[in-house]
Amino acid sequence: MNNLIEPLRLASSLLPKAVGDFIALSAIGAPILAVILEITAKTRNKIFYDKLAKQIASLSLIMYVLFLICAAGAATYFTRHFSWLTEWFTSTSSPLLMAYITIAFTLALLIPYTMFWKYMKKNKPLHILLGACAALGGIASIHAATMTMKVFFVQQAAAPFPKVPDLPFIDHFLVLPEAAGLCLAGLYLIMALSFAASIGGLYLVLRRNKDNFGRDYYKFSLPVIAKWAFIPTFAQLVAVSAVITYLCGPAKELLLSNNTTAICLGIAAFLTILNCAIWIVTWKSATPMRHKIGLTLAPFFTIIAHTTIMAGAMNIFLTM
Repeated sequence: MNNLIEPLRLASSLLPKAVGDFIALSAIGAPILAVILEITAKTRNKIFYDKLAKQIASLSLIMYVLFLICAAGAATYFTRHFSWLTEWFTSTSSPLLMAYITIAFTLALLIPYTMFWKYMKKNKPLHILLGACAALGGIASIHAATMTMKVFFVQQAAAPFPKVPDLPFIDHFLVLPEAAGLCLAGLYLIMALSFAASIGGLYLVLRRNKDNFGRDYYKFSLPVIAKWAFIPTFAQLVAVSAVITYLCGPAKELLLSNNTTAICLGIAAFLTILNCAIWIVTWKSATPMRHKIGLTLAPFFTIIAHTTIMAGAMNIFLTM
């Protein structure tokens, strides 16, 4: 029993970050998914793809609002407890300013993309362009976030209370990120699609009685969203496994000899594989609505898996 205390303590401390990551990345991934589905509807001339795209677009707006609320709450909390962080949130030289710009740009396009869906039915190319620009804004915010983290941690390595570099904020984004930064941004993009499709399955289940698009629609849409959840989640599983193996390097025995690392990564792998099983069954099912309990639980499993992956990775760093 004592072997479980440290993994639980470490994972519980990271749970708020995992929830925040899930909300933020879902908000970024949902417009990408919506645009892909809308383009598919146009090319295949299938109205169900368009209905699903509209629902995912609406979900993306909800997730962005939740993200802004969470981000404001987190900023308030951290600046009250660490006053030196105020400069990072408010300075015009802070690289966070690029994150503000990309988020504002995305929202400015996502709102009309979602709200004017019905009115732009006869002008699909323009509507798709609007959504594509919103999706690109979300992808740009991933770049802004990874570069901001890089700048922050470089400064923190030099001083315990890092100050904002005395440079125009745009200077940090005029250089191509290093390989590690590009890999991290790529992983975030995969996670964005995985998280968005995961919460999308729950959203469709919750909206079943409200929207009531008919049995044929849900027989079509749930397998589609399950497929979009499974493919990036499997890619994420492979990518994270490769990253963990690379981090351990020659000390691969850390994965097995350290109970905390082994338990955290084992739980993450189990829940991720369980989610993949849920989505495969739903994808291939002739009656996908019967799997609504699994679709409801999948986002929560995803959050716990993300929490334990971070806990396992952090413990590797602490013990190497």
